[in-house]
Amino acid sequence: MCFGSACVLIAAAGFVTEFPAALQGMLSRTNETSGAFVQTKTTADGKSYATKGEYRIRPGVDFVWKTLEPFETCFTATPTNCVYSNEDETVVRPLADLPGFSRFADIGKGDHGAFFKSFDMLYAEEGGKFFVRARPKVSDLKRILVRMDAEGVATNWTLRAELTDRTVFSVEFRE
Repeated sequence: MCFGSACVLIAAAGFVTEFPAALQGMLSRTNETSGAFVQTKTTADGKSYATKGEYRIRPGVDFVWKTLEPFETCFTATPTNCVYSNEDETVVRPLADLPGFSRFADIGKGDHGAFFKSFDMLYAEEGGKFFVRARPKVSDLKRILVRMDAEGVATNWTLRAELTDRTVFSVEFRE
């Protein structure tokens, strides 16, 4: 399933083994990135749910995903732990306990080459817009993730993730 102009760009996409200059610049342009998100989750039975919130990424420090609507929750990942909290509880777990998340710790520290140890990636760029399709190539990620697609420009882009249980997450990032 394609979204936006991805159908046009996927035809021109090529397999890459290192981040293209445009994406590298996007990933490393600041020490901190933050913005708003709108996330839609569609389950295998076709039901959709929407949430809104804020995110912050500080490489090597933390990743914060704070949902504000329809109710408040917060997920924070540091290089060693993750914390989930809502109005009723707070749960702290070692990052290594979560399938696949420990692989993202190196990426979070700025080692973008670590991405290619875990994913095969197609990339295309046209008219200032980029498109990425990433498929997991390691078993722990293949158990939960079918693929991720991202498209847009550095400050306005969409990420779509298809999970093995046929759930689809689509997240719009705005800085």
